[in-house]
Amino acid sequence: MSADIWNPGAVDLVIFTVADPATMPSLMWDKSMVSFGDSNPEAHSGLSLFVLTVAASADLNEYFKGKRVLPGGHLGFNETLSEASQRIAYDRLGLDFNTIKAKLRQLGTFDAPGRDPRGRALSFAYWSIVNFEDIRRFLGGRDQVGLELVNSQHSIDQFVQNFGPLEIYDGVSRFGYRTMPSPSLKSGHQKTLTKDIPSGPILALDHDDMVFYAWRKLRHAFDSRIDPFSFFGLNPLSEEFRLSDLQELTEVCRGERIQRDLFRRNVMNLDFISESGNLDRSRPGKPAIMWSPKRINDKSQ
Repeated sequence: MSADIWNPGAVDLVIFTVADPATMPSLMWDKSMVSFGDSNPEAHSGLSLFVLTVAASADLNEYFKGKRVLPGGHLGFNETLSEASQRIAYDRLGLDFNTIKAKLRQLGTFDAPGRDPRGRALSFAYWSIVNFEDIRRFLGGRDQVGLELVNSQHSIDQFVQNFGPLEIYDGVSRFGYRTMPSPSLKSGHQKTLTKDIPSGPILALDHDDMVFYAWRKLRHAFDSRIDPFSFFGLNPLSEEFRLSDLQELTEVCRGERIQRDLFRRNVMNLDFISESGNLDRSRPGKPAIMWSPKRINDKSQ
């Protein structure tokens, strides 16, 4: 292939993490790197799902002033996509996927001709979820690494106020949602992306779409008979947790509400957690049984 038409393309990363906004400021040196959109940060509490972002380059800001982007970089001539994704994660975010407990997965190719106003560009996207502890010390810095809210209990409540009951949706998030099939209208699932939401796009380029499709894949960790801890390759919760904490994690990752008794039955049937033998007396009311994952698969599985 001649050099004048060789286009290595870009590799962009959708990296999720879970944290509690109420405790995050005490764990971070620059809380300005966390964005909740137009809502009041103090309204968000409990486990919340975030995606990592970085400052847009100067030439991109000519088209998307003030917008942020997903971390990314170019594919090297002698690199595989997997090698490039891991190098970019380390160079831009400080994340070494050879050592942290997380899995980096290929998301897909984004190749719309007009996706980048600077010229024809392809992007090969990868996604993962990492522990907040692995990323918090790298927030800010040269690339202004930050967090953009994807879902929280408060943002789900706001969605219900603006768009109606969750029962008609197959998962909701700030980056888009899917409407359940309607037999009366003879329609199947319908997705809605940020470009079709009144509040508009959150990130520059088509990076909102990347976040949306990666989030749809992340939701599968809580589907059917899958062990989410093995699927992720990590435990986003503490070593011991309440069953209510696992339900909260499930709800913010899936973008839906789950009836408490139904959730408990489903988890017990999946059999991927066990009682740790300890009780949690840190909250008002009856002490709660603490649970732990039975296993977490290694990265080779």
